[in-house]
Amino acid sequence: MSDKAIGVDLGGTNLRVALVEVDGTEARILDQRRQLLQERSPHAVAQVLVQLCHDLDAAGAAPVGIGAAAMLHGTKGMVANAPNLGWRDVDFGALVAKDLGRPVSLENDLSAITWGEHRFGAARGFDDVICVFVGTGVGGGAVLCGELYRGAGNAALEIGHLKVHPGGRLCGCGQRGCLEAYAGGRALAELAREAPESLWLEIAGGDAEALHGGHLDQAAQRGDARAKEVVGRASIFLGQALASVATLFNPSCLLLGGTVWQGCAFLREEATRTLKELLPLPAAGWMQCVEATLEDDAGVLGAADLALAHRAAARGDHKHRR
Repeated sequence: MSDKAIGVDLGGTNLRVALVEVDGTEARILDQRRQLLQERSPHAVAQVLVQLCHDLDAAGAAPVGIGAAAMLHGTKGMVANAPNLGWRDVDFGALVAKDLGRPVSLENDLSAITWGEHRFGAARGFDDVICVFVGTGVGGGAVLCGELYRGAGNAALEIGHLKVHPGGRLCGCGQRGCLEAYAGGRALAELAREAPESLWLEIAGGDAEALHGGHLDQAAQRGDARAKEVVGRASIFLGQALASVATLFNPSCLLLGGTVWQGCAFLREEATRTLKELLPLPAAGWMQCVEATLEDDAGVLGAADLALAHRAAARGDHKHRR
């Protein structure tokens, strides 16, 4: 029997809201809206989100699940830190629920993506999944024994904030030496623009401000020594982090994706090589590395399915809990 929910993907600059129909292990997007966030204060974002939900579901019958690019605090909808939005200690779940007039569930965006790929995508059929996405930042999620793993304070698998170089580069979270400060797309773009080589500029069409990690990766592929040094360091840090997480959790599936992971071949190959070198044989023997397949849809599908699970739990329907 199918059911409908609204899945929300809240990023640093964009908002996507989708009406999703879920039928067993299948899901499809019935309708959706996208909005560039001109004003990014919590109240302004909540107002836009609520309006888009009303546009898709005027009757107000569908539960709403939000996947946000943020560190969360607890399971009640509190955003502890959303660096790309400039938020700290914002009770965003309550804010949206008040304006919407119904409960909402708030998840970390990578938790929603992980769940979406587990239920409907590349990680379907695996009960123990570690997901790592390398995009603007570096994020992770986990499904353990078939259940989404959030941790005691809903802050599990913040792999981008593992310390790979203590006292190193400043991260958007406010601390230094995080993986994200070296391997994330924003960090690679900053590194590329600090002192660009002539080849980098040539690849970027002569515009230093347009430089990003993809240009740096292309330069590394073409043998540029400094690009190989910068991207190689990021790759080693990333491969070490992947190996450490896989060693700790012994997953059957390591799910990898994100714009940087998919678009930077040098980084991907070097990180994979480091992962294979460092992963202990017992863990390696059980683990399959797979590429994410749902692309941008994973987050909204996962958030929608989790919203249905939250509603089922509130009703005491154990059969449909996630």
